[in-house]
Amino acid sequence: MIATGQVAQRMTQVAASSAFLNSGIISKTPIIALAALQSQSSSNQDTDNDLEQKTKTTKTTMFPLSPRAKSCVCMAAAMALHFGGYEFARSGALALFTSTENGFSHPSAYPLAMGLVTPFSVGLLYCYGHILKAQGPRSALRTTKLISISILALCIAGLKAFEAFSSSSTTVIPLLSKGVVATLFIFQNSYAHLLYSQQWSFLGSVMTPSEGTKWFSAIAGLSSLVCTITATIVHRLAAVIGIQGLILGTAGTLSLSLFLADYAYEMGEKFGFDPREKMQPKKKEETQENGAETKEEVSLFSKTSTLFQRVPTLAALFGEVITFQSLSTVLSICFVHQLKTHMPLDTDRASFSGRFYAYVNGVAGLMQFFVLPLARKYIEPRWVYRGMPILLLPWLVYASMQTSSLSIATAAFFLLRTLDYSLRNVVNEMVYQPLDFESRYLGKEVIGVFANRFGKSGMSLILSLLSAHFAIGVAQLSQLSVVVASVWASCSVWLSHKVVTNKEAEQAVNNRQTKMKQK
Repeated sequence: MIATGQVAQRMTQVAASSAFLNSGIISKTPIIALAALQSQSSSNQDTDNDLEQKTKTTKTTMFPLSPRAKSCVCMAAAMALHFGGYEFARSGALALFTSTENGFSHPSAYPLAMGLVTPFSVGLLYCYGHILKAQGPRSALRTTKLISISILALCIAGLKAFEAFSSSSTTVIPLLSKGVVATLFIFQNSYAHLLYSQQWSFLGSVMTPSEGTKWFSAIAGLSSLVCTITATIVHRLAAVIGIQGLILGTAGTLSLSLFLADYAYEMGEKFGFDPREKMQPKKKEETQENGAETKEEVSLFSKTSTLFQRVPTLAALFGEVITFQSLSTVLSICFVHQLKTHMPLDTDRASFSGRFYAYVNGVAGLMQFFVLPLARKYIEPRWVYRGMPILLLPWLVYASMQTSSLSIATAAFFLLRTLDYSLRNVVNEMVYQPLDFESRYLGKEVIGVFANRFGKSGMSLILSLLSAHFAIGVAQLSQLSVVVASVWASCSVWLSHKVVTNKEAEQAVNNRQTKMKQK
């Protein structure tokens, strides 16, 4: 349209010039004619400039978000895709592990597999620590996601290959298939916390505590909403693409999540709000002040020990996470035992597990979208840590006095998971915000990966050893859950005394940003 208008205007100018020449006016008043042409040309240029300016203004107002806000949206979407795909892997891996063909039927198999999660998680954490130190958080997140995608795809490729040779009479193929299933199950319980902790670390570093108080619940609610959708369609997808197809679906969603997360970091580097700080000069200054000699390599254990001594909040979080995951393991084993007893078919267990987590994420999403935004102005994080045991303990006491059933085990596990997804995870992220870079990335990953998995693995190994020598049923596990919940309640209250207020957290972040600008 603009080009057509310009051509028409130029043709008008030519016609006007011809008229001037034919009438002889141009020869009499050349200055007037030239002025008229220049005026028309200037008017045309002004019109073109106005149109260009309007176009630029329109392009700017179409996307009013700042680069920092856009990066947070991308990372939130990446985390939602990660959690949504995790529902496929969780239901699929559990169904394969408990299947009669390639799975394990012994009562101690599930606790033993959960006990092996910690060594696997420590290996992933060790790789993450080295990448973080050498290349920064962006490369660490990218590499760990690529590793996760590759392992999931290789496990399914291995199962497909072994199925092609299943008709042979050799006994090696079934053993190899069981080994792949066990590896898949252990990895599925290892990688999720490593990835989502890194994504939350980015959001917690880029956003201020006041912004986190306002938006963290909505971000978590988005993940819960996506999880609800994916968990709801698990049983339908399993009937169409099979259980192994669910695992490949997780690899697909992780690939999309990788792209969005990397783009969020790219925007941070481009516009100057990259959460990575230059730690090496800071370490040299501290070493010179203390008069100590620098070392090229320091073990992860030494770093963590020094960090926890320097930041007592991390030590309190470590204890709360271990005890909570121990409680989660006890209730999870009760749930799996009842599920295996009442639903012998693999597809039925996968469908029930999918619907269970759909309801969990649905209720958690409702709380994150509607309850937490209303309560965030009036409730400090310390009161959340003190209130969660009050909500959970009475039901566990009631469940321990009832006869074992699938409904009671499901209700107890449902309440625990709902509190974890809706309240506990959001508040934990708020606690990390005012801490320094090393606490937000290294300390958080140690807690998120090692403490989470150590709590599950330690309790699983204890229960595996006990079940191998004694008859431990659901009734005994329910009674044990009350004891473990009491220990968790004590650790949660202890943590509440270490948590700063929202006002103090905001001041700490402002001071940190001021120091970074001065550097």
